[in-house]
Amino acid sequence: MADEADLAFDSEQRHLTLALAAQRSRAHVLRPIGECHHCGANEGLGDRLFCDADCATDWEYEATLRRRLGLPAGPPLH
Repeated sequence: MADEADLAFDSEQRHLTLALAAQRSRAHVLRPIGECHHCGANEGLGDRLFCDADCATDWEYEATLRRRLGLPAGPPLH
């Protein structure tokens, strides 16, 4: 027979598993498309997602802002 500590641990693990599964299902995975996901530059990009660290940082900032505001993913905000 399980005691209260075992029941609490099982409940916590179930909650954590469900929360991780929900987060993974919401995650948007970027794939190389032949151009920078932020500015659209396509010269010498190869299999990279962004042309440089500045574009990656700007894209992440805008993606976070969109999520917080409840906006759909879309073109850069600038």
